[in-house]
Amino acid sequence: MGSSRITYHASCRDRVPAWAKNGRMSDKSKGTWIGWQGIVAEAPQDWSLAAVSGDEKTGYFRVDSGGTLILEAKWSDAGKNVDLQDRLRAYLDDLSRRSKKRKVKFESKSKSKSPGIVSFSWTSDRKAHGRLWLCEKCNRVIIAQVSGERTDDVSGAASRILPTFEDHNDDGWRTWAVYDLIADVPPGYSLEKHKMMSGYIQLSFRNKGNRLVIERWGLADVALRKSSLQEWFDGRVGGDLKSYGYTTDEMDFGGEPGLKIVGRRKGVAEYLKAFRELTAFRTPAMHLDGYVWICEETNKVFSIQSLHTKKENILDSVLERVECH
Repeated sequence: MGSSRITYHASCRDRVPAWAKNGRMSDKSKGTWIGWQGIVAEAPQDWSLAAVSGDEKTGYFRVDSGGTLILEAKWSDAGKNVDLQDRLRAYLDDLSRRSKKRKVKFESKSKSKSPGIVSFSWTSDRKAHGRLWLCEKCNRVIIAQVSGERTDDVSGAASRILPTFEDHNDDGWRTWAVYDLIADVPPGYSLEKHKMMSGYIQLSFRNKGNRLVIERWGLADVALRKSSLQEWFDGRVGGDLKSYGYTTDEMDFGGEPGLKIVGRRKGVAEYLKAFRELTAFRTPAMHLDGYVWICEETNKVFSIQSLHTKKENILDSVLERVECH
């Protein structure tokens, strides 16, 4: 393994996703950003992502308050000649049918707040305030709502959270915000798999033969108590990269320790695998580039790995748009 030291021009404190550079995220912000498939909102600090499903065209996420308040967002492909009132009517009719089955009274109201946005509220055994809108750029209809018990201040919570929703970046990159990991992913990369466990988050994306993996581990001081960052990385991640002969160089991320990873596919078996990918009209990912660093402020370890063709190295662009705290 290499041992030279490289100084990177930015610390993790300076790496902020493009959508957050318009002033919505500030030092005074006490919220937590939630983002899945490019749908992003700011929720109160103690709220957390509880459920996700679907893909970029049709999907859903739920954020729990730890109490009785819940934030939900659902999106679907807009198709052609979409009628927002029809979409909302179908949604409210479905809720009404469910309430009727439970023999609970259901009431709802709706109004158009501005072009392309319809606000609504409903009351059953719970109550909710929400909005539905069309994003012509990403061609999705998004419905978001805050619901709670009938005694909760749902209107107040909704008025603070719903205006923070964003559904796309102007440059086509898609934002993901999971707990304290926030990153933008370039166009063409779709979520292949994800893991969200206590102390570990992994988001793995694919674009044809290219893969992008973003990871976060908790309790860095405990994990690295008896090993260096390089030893820890080799033991924890190196096995997944065994098909690549990689080297590491120490890096200084603006005062925070890190490593740069560089590798290339090795061995006859790997070259045969690459040849099969090539004959399947998919350019094989022969190259590995990555970074791993310790965010001392949050006591976590972050890693980005790009397995790519020679023309598809996106690592530095992704690194510029990752925020760890």
